[in-house]
Amino acid sequence: MGQNATYIKLQIGGSDFVGETSMSVNSSVDAIETSSKAGGRVRTLLPGRVAENISFESLADDTSADYGYDDAYTAMAAGTEVSFEIMRVDSTGSQVNGSEKITGSGYITSLTQDNPDNDRSTMSGTIEVDDELTVTTYTTP
Repeated sequence: MGQNATYIKLQIGGSDFVGETSMSVNSSVDAIETSSKAGGRVRTLLPGRVAENISFESLADDTSADYGYDDAYTAMAAGTEVSFEIMRVDSTGSQVNGSEKITGSGYITSLTQDNPDNDRSTMSGTIEVDDELTVTTYTTP
């Protein structure tokens, strides 16, 4: 059964975005080819390093106490490692019991602020995961 992505949110350092509009988790593994002529036309592979990143889009309002463009830019420019949590919540903002929770930390490596005419300002960016993600099942305390 699919989930309504409206109720999946990303928090950075325990703070919500000013107005998160989109978020995705990307994971990949390098494939190291170990084939030789002796193997004929069949390839042999070994798994390499895992690379993971989080892409996000949000409103760019800095008048809120929530995580905004100024916070993201300051962390990126200083090379500050940020912690993050990705979780499924209900309509009241409480995490759904039994849902998965993804946690980790990394560095904001790209940040874009878009200021269109006659529309709201937004920001988007990428967090490159340092080390590995932790996926757990949330249980209401």
